[in-house]
Amino acid sequence: MTSLTLFGGVNEIGGNKFLVESGKTRIFLDFGQSFSLLDDYFVDWLQPRGRFGLKDYFALGLMPQLAGLYNREALDRTNLKHKEPAFDAIFISHPHFDHTAHLQYLHQDIPIYLGETAKTILESTQETTNSFFFSEEPIERRDKTVVPPNDVHSFRTGKKIAIGDLEITPFHVDHSVPGAYGFLVETKDGRLVYSGDLRSHGNKPEMTNEFVKKAVEFEPNLLIIEGTRVSAGEKRKNHTEQIVREGSGKVVDETKGLILAMRYPKDLDRFRSFYELASKKGKTLVISMKTAHLLISLQKDEKLGLPSPLKDKNIRVYAREMKAYKKWEKEMLEHTVDSEWVKDNQKDIIWELDFTQLQELIDVQPKGGVCIHSMSEPFEEDPMSQLQDDVLHNWLDKFSMPHHQLHASGHAAMNEIFGMIDAIKPKKLVPVHTHGCELFPKHLDVEKGKKIEI
Repeated sequence: MTSLTLFGGVNEIGGNKFLVESGKTRIFLDFGQSFSLLDDYFVDWLQPRGRFGLKDYFALGLMPQLAGLYNREALDRTNLKHKEPAFDAIFISHPHFDHTAHLQYLHQDIPIYLGETAKTILESTQETTNSFFFSEEPIERRDKTVVPPNDVHSFRTGKKIAIGDLEITPFHVDHSVPGAYGFLVETKDGRLVYSGDLRSHGNKPEMTNEFVKKAVEFEPNLLIIEGTRVSAGEKRKNHTEQIVREGSGKVVDETKGLILAMRYPKDLDRFRSFYELASKKGKTLVISMKTAHLLISLQKDEKLGLPSPLKDKNIRVYAREMKAYKKWEKEMLEHTVDSEWVKDNQKDIIWELDFTQLQELIDVQPKGGVCIHSMSEPFEEDPMSQLQDDVLHNWLDKFSMPHHQLHASGHAAMNEIFGMIDAIKPKKLVPVHTHGCELFPKHLDVEKGKKIEI
């Protein structure tokens, strides 16, 4: 028998963690954090105790207690015993936290498969933040114990990967981060398709269209498809990336002062839009050191065609004033500009400023200007999202900077999702990554932790 068990992504946005079992072969599709469940017990200043591994997660039912899945450190303070791997692989669709955050707890001998670009993005994120996903080198702890390395493999679109009784083929899709894939899974009892997160209105709709075409030809017994924007009360505009560029260009034309541009760190389509806009309008794009590190890391992927941040005449890298800098920051300090430079050149730049760095406005003291907010609008049912938006507006009001909402979602609209389902025509349908399951056409009613026969 071949089965599917969902340990996350059920009636929630994110937290994808899907177990496929066929004969003796067991693989997971994605291994992410459930943010909505986490928010039931934690807020910014109240978090799971990292020093206790998975103890808090198990106690609150935030992670499945499965033997042979987790590493020794993760289980050290729990009642689940560390055992040899009982799973054959983890396949990651793309490098967003709600699909990757729990990789840090995996048994090191369980192979991790992900796209080459996704791997580079996660490695850059590890070096420039406190996040950890995997290590391909042994890690020596402070107590001199050594943690073994992870077994990591990368793939490109269309490459078939045989794992026991399964054959998995990744196909690229368009999403708000490069290195995003859906999967076609051949089992001994039938065929399964998993969409990952995808859209048809970004810069590369042809990638999503190719995935859907391959899925149609595959004739799946079961389709697992995301539905982030499947909602009866959906009010967000279905902007394309082209609309964002054109709208942002209009804002730039009408603004004489400083232009703030706010986007998600991994949204490189949006970076490209701001970069092209700055070049076209004769302005300099000022980016963070983290963005610069990511761009440098991705230079090896020529297909992405991203500019080199330390060499491009239209880019400057902004360095905040700090008492100490990390090694990766020191390596680029001589190529950076500071708040005085931004203050002196504010009429001639587009400044990508992160929400957590709004304090830099105090040093720059903008004289007029605007903010292009190119991120999701706050959700009324999410108090933390609304609170952050209120704080942002307070900062903008303080410096008399109007707010312009211009964003192209990383997720397909409801009509796009239903169009994909109509084209693929699966025998069984499982909606995930959504609060709108009841709106999907004939679909399976699924429960977290309950097996579905494929």
